[in-house]
Amino acid sequence: MKNIKFYLRILWIALILLGLVLFFLNPSYFSKESISLFVARYSKHLLLTYFIISSLRGLILLPSTPFVLAGILLFPTALLSVYFISITGILLTSTLLYFSSLYLDFSQLFSEKQREKSKKFTKRLKKNGFLMVLGWSFFPLVPTDLICFIAGSIRMKFLPYLMAIFIGESILIGVYLGLSTLSY
Repeated sequence: MKNIKFYLRILWIALILLGLVLFFLNPSYFSKESISLFVARYSKHLLLTYFIISSLRGLILLPSTPFVLAGILLFPTALLSVYFISITGILLTSTLLYFSSLYLDFSQLFSEKQREKSKKFTKRLKKNGFLMVLGWSFFPLVPTDLICFIAGSIRMKFLPYLMAIFIGESILIGVYLGLSTLSY
């Protein structure tokens, strides 16, 4: 079982590194226009393709914002669909990351690296977890996927965690959608 966890960690890290290498070599591939074009190539199943990409992007820790913006560009008359697909993808990814951190036992990695900082952060997260996850998921400049791993690794209660992600990301997506309507 430990060998499987080790190889899954290696695979996950390799996927993240691959995503980072691709991002740094060709950042234009990850622009909202490129994502829109990629999704548009599969126009027969456009909403399904958008949903799949929105759901899987978190596996390599790509932020959801470019995908939400791509959805706004692709479906300017179906912003409610963009909202539901985006939030569903974020919640699926958040759930997957939460439980994979439990399975892959990332708590060992956090405690080994920076023991003192990790203890302080973990203590705060256990005490004010809902508010911390809510604030983190609403703030667009920090990766929500990271808090998913941390919350899972410290075994934060799942329902409050998921509700905080839902509320924070809903507000953020709502702001993006609201701002998009101002430009039309």
